[in-house]
Amino acid sequence: MKTETQPDTLLREQLVEMLAGGFAPNVILLREFDYKKAAIMLDGLHFSAWVLLGHMQARQHTLLQFMKDPQQNQEVWLDAHWPENHQPDSDQEWQEAISHFEHELQEMIEIVKDASTDLLEVKPNGKTISWAAMTALHHNAYHIGQLKTIGRQLGVW
Repeated sequence: MKTETQPDTLLREQLVEMLAGGFAPNVILLREFDYKKAAIMLDGLHFSAWVLLGHMQARQHTLLQFMKDPQQNQEVWLDAHWPENHQPDSDQEWQEAISHFEHELQEMIEIVKDASTDLLEVKPNGKTISWAAMTALHHNAYHIGQLKTIGRQLGVW
């Protein structure tokens, strides 16, 4: 017998699934990317994989801060941060950056999973926690697609 899922539970489950990367888990793709190729800037692009990761981290961090404390972190769409350094110094730095990204992504997921989090309450800036989660997953997916394309061109996959 099929049980009916409450809309709130379903929304949380779907947001968690998509934040984790859905059919293309972000962290797995990042870990597969060879750090030695993370600095290469293909013709016509203004970023390397390293710059993309830094950009993704910065935007995700801003959205996470809003999710954790919406009253104190109302500015959710700051100017895009594009790191000037286009190369990690070592594999360790690349892996640590991925781990940091993963940790903050997991924090977002835990906030969404928490039944006491009101996903739809409109905050003073007009945004909701669900908006922040969807924005993070959309932004990450967009740039992971770019990373995947770069990786294919560089022979990572």
